Amino acid sequence: MPPVPFIDLSRLIPEIREATLGDWTECLDRCEFVGGPRVTALEGELAGQLGTPRVVSCANGTDALIIALQAAGVKPGMKVALPNLTFWATYEAVVQLGATPVLVDVDAEDLQLSLDELRSAHDAHRFDAALLVHLYGWASARLSEIRAFCKERSVALVEDGAQAYGVSVGGRPVLADAAFGTLSFYPAKVIGGAMDGGAITMQTAEAEALVRSLCNHGRSQHYSYAHVGWNSRMGGLQAAFLRRVIAHTPAILASRRKAAAWYRDRLASESRVRTYGPPAGVEENGYLNVLTVQGKTGAEVVAALKEAGIGAGRTYPETMDAQPPAKGVAIAHGDLRVSREICERVVNLPLFYGIREDECEASVSALLAAV
Repeated sequence: MPPVPFIDLSRLIPEIREATLGDWTECLDRCEFVGGPRVTALEGELAGQLGTPRVVSCANGTDALIIALQAAGVKPGMKVALPNLTFWATYEAVVQLGATPVLVDVDAEDLQLSLDELRSAHDAHRFDAALLVHLYGWASARLSEIRAFCKERSVALVEDGAQAYGVSVGGRPVLADAAFGTLSFYPAKVIGGAMDGGAITMQTAEAEALVRSLCNHGRSQHYSYAHVGWNSRMGGLQAAFLRRVIAHTPAILASRRKAAAWYRDRLASESRVRTYGPPAGVEENGYLNVLTVQGKTGAEVVAALKEAGIGAGRTYPETMDAQPPAKGVAIAHGDLRVSREICERVVNLPLFYGIREDECEASVSALLAAV
């Protein structure tokens, strides 16, 4: 059998190519390069799919985090809690605003931010805000409790949904009730763009006005400014592509969810392999296959898989506290044992829109041969 890629973005392109080329021709003819009617239309369509009243697009997912944190009130000198298991941009956004990251461990079952550790960290460090990451394509079993805890303690909460497009909790889209949520449209995401892109969700008109200003240099009027903001805007070419992609959301989610469930079912009886997935009441989006192997490191397993022609990955191989720029900057709460162990052992098998069952079977066969 031919090699199986870790991700293959080309499987969606034939389905949207002609329509997208037509859209792009119109964008070029109209010089629709920054903002414009397609960006406005995209924001409305995103709000509809995400179940949130307001969405503002921006240039990328990292900007979305920075701007959402700033809109939530994060200022230099504040402390912001975030999971020790996440992508670097989550950490980076906090530091870019001059705040101090407080690294908190994750739950051993669903691998999301641990509520118990979050409570303990607040007692110890009194952080002002928190970044809750909906990691791996699902969400915490204790999402409502985390939100309630932050509200009770007056902790501003921003929810990182970069990996969570299409995730639902209790039948509602995961970001529907978030005070501030963020999205990434990096091409490898469940809903990916033709280039970097991002968006921010919010609940109120006041928050939307602030976010729009921060995305556009803090502007209040043309050449008048109410804030020190950012240059983070989307243009018509990206919006046109994304609108064609989100029109395929049901098919994309169905394909990914089917593959994610297939892997878990196929490996359920394998005592050497532990698979992870959404807790009860949470519907995943099929973003990632996540597993660990007894007695093997993730690096060992992935090396064997790649040797067999399987494009496996490791999301993520290192924790935030292990990164050199975090040394002497971040506050590490507790022993961070769970996040460290997962990063040491995590393995991801290929999973993408349009993956075939024979490709999944080849991936599992190579995995079992490697363990």
